[in-house]
Amino acid sequence: MRHAAVLVVACTLLSPAFAQPAPKPESVAPSVYTPTGIVDEIMQLARVGPGDYVVDLGSGDGRLVIAAVAKYKARGGFGVDISPMMITLSNQNAVKAGVADRVTFYERDLFVTDVSEATVVTVYLLPSIMGKVEKKLLAELKPGARVVVHDFPFPSWKADKVIGVDSLDKIATTGFAFTQLYVYTVPPRP
Repeated sequence: MRHAAVLVVACTLLSPAFAQPAPKPESVAPSVYTPTGIVDEIMQLARVGPGDYVVDLGSGDGRLVIAAVAKYKARGGFGVDISPMMITLSNQNAVKAGVADRVTFYERDLFVTDVSEATVVTVYLLPSIMGKVEKKLLAELKPGARVVVHDFPFPSWKADKVIGVDSLDKIATTGFAFTQLYVYTVPPRP
């Protein structure tokens, strides 16, 4: 009888009603779409090709990962965003583009997302969070992986290349046309 009571208490404590909800992911950037011309610049700077697996942190409508697979022939990829609406839209866009078998989008906090499979990562987040993102990527990505950052560089990691691009499409969302893209390569482990 005592064993039954212990079992009931244990099952009750382990039930979903007593489970702690996952903390709400921190919003680390507003939703700002990357203009199509900038998407192409990012893919070309990262040298995306058939051997690549592309991850977009803060993926919005999914355009970067979808372009990587549909236009630049990456083998696959995924995006993460904390907006359920954007995830639904992204997955619908992947179906429309015919790449849903190789591209997936997840409603997930980027800081708990395993990015170790990525050969290319794209990032368009605010400066206040870039140090934390830098540490995550350097810890998880394999040497040789490429990272392209839109507008706000990592605080410590030295970029391999920086280019400036004007995009009139960007004025409506940010108020300016100029974009800087920073390309990084994960260095060999010591």
